[in-house]
Amino acid sequence: MERPKRPYSLFKRPAIRYIYYCRFRGQDGRYLAPVSTGLTSKAAAANWADQEITNGHRIQPGTRGTLFDALASGFWSFSGEYITRQLARGGHFSKLLSQIRAAQLEKWILPYFKGKALEGIRRHEIESWVMELYRNSGLTPSTVNRCLMDMKIIMAEATRRGFCAADPAAGIAMLAEKRKERGVLLPDEIGKLFATNAVEKVWNGEIMFFAAAMLAITGGLRAGEIRALRVMDAHTEFVTVAGSWAEGQGRGGAKWGSERIVPIPSRTANELQTLIKSNPYQDPADLIFLGYMRGVPVGKHVLSDRFNEALGRIGVSEAQRRDRRLVFHSTRHTFNSIMRGRIDSGKLFRITGHRQESTNIIYTHILPRDLEEVRAVQEEILNVSRTKSGS
Repeated sequence: MERPKRPYSLFKRPAIRYIYYCRFRGQDGRYLAPVSTGLTSKAAAANWADQEITNGHRIQPGTRGTLFDALASGFWSFSGEYITRQLARGGHFSKLLSQIRAAQLEKWILPYFKGKALEGIRRHEIESWVMELYRNSGLTPSTVNRCLMDMKIIMAEATRRGFCAADPAAGIAMLAEKRKERGVLLPDEIGKLFATNAVEKVWNGEIMFFAAAMLAITGGLRAGEIRALRVMDAHTEFVTVAGSWAEGQGRGGAKWGSERIVPIPSRTANELQTLIKSNPYQDPADLIFLGYMRGVPVGKHVLSDRFNEALGRIGVSEAQRRDRRLVFHSTRHTFNSIMRGRIDSGKLFRITGHRQESTNIIYTHILPRDLEEVRAVQEEILNVSRTKSGS
């Protein structure tokens, strides 16, 4: 009797030490691309391969393949294999993002592909699904693209694990997106919002919201980064952006790992110190923009509402605000618009923490003395409030 073929083969490759690799057989009996076991013992590598098959992570020749929903179940769990691997390799993945992607999978992907064998999913099926979402779901092209990206990641992972001989989602193009730019504040509006008497006249005496908007307009900080600032992060010439606050998640790392030092003008520094002194808690680790209790920042919706109210007090109606797409985040867009062309683009990337310049910006590489021209422009932003609005 002919001896049955083993469902995999093992071989070793040199690294710091020899590591065993495994090639599993696909449904057709042919070997798939090798994957590292991470093990130096052949017996341990064989046990690993057997366990992969036992757990359903690999397809055994001559058996029905793993279903899409078997792989998709728990795929976007923050403690799951995929995200854990991304984080271990220096990637950035928040708990909030994992929840968003899990929800997209549940609502827009699983209803179409549930019950389908992974190795049986074809490119044309994925393209048909994309067009069905585009035509009938009511989703914007950008949201459809995010769902497609989720699908691409899952199918690439299915191929990596040997569930598919080839990735059917590879090369499928994204939909064209019509992006609506956030609005920016005009110079006279900046002048009114940050005039010397604006705390009482425009911000209803609430220094916290005045200081938050000033920090955003002169430093380009995101709302989550402002809410995560601690007493120890505020200095006379700069703030240290070392975290961000997300609803339901608490304080985490800055977006895209963009920890950094951001120069601030003297007036912004003074407002921050005034706010800190008015707070009941002033230990180094206490939050500056305090919410309803110690250790919890002001809510992002409260921050947004107070900003909108301030716009209304300087004559920007709700209809105008919506038409111009003015939101709290517009302060960041305004900062970028003013700075662009005034300072080196590389420095602007480092100050704002944008992903395009680097996905691993470390704040200790940025020193205030290197960015004096930045502070000069920042001072100029607030000088507008003195010259345009007087008092």
